[in-house]
Amino acid sequence: MSQQDSCFVIMPYHTKKDVDGKDVDFDEIYDYIIKEAVQRVPALQCIRCDDFDQPGWIPARMLTQILEARVAVVDISTLNANVFYELGVRHALRKSITVLIRRKGTNTPFNIEGMSSIEYDSTGPRAIDEAKAKIHSAIVSAIDDTDNIDSLVYQALPDLKVHRGVGRVPARVTKVQVFEFPLRQNPDKRLGLVTGDREYLTIGDVWVNSENTNMQMDRFYGASTSATIRYLGARKNAAGMVKEDTIEEELRRKMAAEEAIEVQPATVFVTGAGALRDSNNVKRIFHVATVNGEPREGYKPVANLERCVTNAIREAGRPDYQSEGLTSMVFPILGTGAGGGSVVTHAERCFKAAIEFMESNPTNPIQRVYFYVWTDIDLENCLTLIASIPGLSPRANAS
Repeated sequence: MSQQDSCFVIMPYHTKKDVDGKDVDFDEIYDYIIKEAVQRVPALQCIRCDDFDQPGWIPARMLTQILEARVAVVDISTLNANVFYELGVRHALRKSITVLIRRKGTNTPFNIEGMSSIEYDSTGPRAIDEAKAKIHSAIVSAIDDTDNIDSLVYQALPDLKVHRGVGRVPARVTKVQVFEFPLRQNPDKRLGLVTGDREYLTIGDVWVNSENTNMQMDRFYGASTSATIRYLGARKNAAGMVKEDTIEEELRRKMAAEEAIEVQPATVFVTGAGALRDSNNVKRIFHVATVNGEPREGYKPVANLERCVTNAIREAGRPDYQSEGLTSMVFPILGTGAGGGSVVTHAERCFKAAIEFMESNPTNPIQRVYFYVWTDIDLENCLTLIASIPGLSPRANAS
């Protein structure tokens, strides 16, 4: 199970006294209220620290869950110091989704009294059913609300960015490296990571360009994937100055042919590779609408990033491109540039979407799907993430 499929539960264990001195069996609260509520949410699995069965230091795995779990449920009923510590860590690391619950009669401390919390009663079948329904509803509503921020930290500091590898400044990986992981169900197909300066990459028949829903490429001299592809694909003079904006001009013509200034999220437009064909062996650029722009608010990832991945791979299987022999693709980790999404969160979504599509569509010609990784910390996190995905062989072929 990967962290992004999990709901991590922070609560007391076993029998503890509540604030009124009454004995409460919190294992029963977990088993018959919280876990049953969480398991009603598709693809979400409930876990707390005492469920860990693999070796390793429990505090380290606990903190990893606090950071990476898609949902956290926190029971503050006993006003337990450990629970509040873990709640504070969660609020510092994740702006959502954290659901607070408390036994009926619990007074919320003033520090968090302004936060929404679910009061539950476990004294009878009807009360238990009502508690499960409330917790389930709160989780589903928070998942559906992509703009939800329930962390006091992020409400006060909305521009806060949290990186794994605390204390280290992410360093750009300039060395070209390729890591490949065979799919367990179909070892001929592989998911991979690639690093290094894109100017020197010669891997990938298709380079995927993460674009906005207006299909407007970034300016030549930006650091984004869009800007890099635009510059490297352009015709240039001996001094490296652009003479012909090859890829952008073709993309503009395609948008004009559609008589539109905007496309639906996850739309794929295909252009030639311009100068990248000769310099980097790239045959096609697939432009995918992965972020929505909002006036004066910037860009946000589209809701269904998984469809962006699958649409791009599916496009490569169209009869139009059979003669070109497209067998490999290089994606950025979608939604993490201008969209500002978490690399760990979005990488997992992208990786799993690619794996599931390749497993379900064995006749699709794409045999290798690579994801481009920019920094050393991102590479470490992605390698750790891949090791936790059951659909992949954990042993990489590195070059």
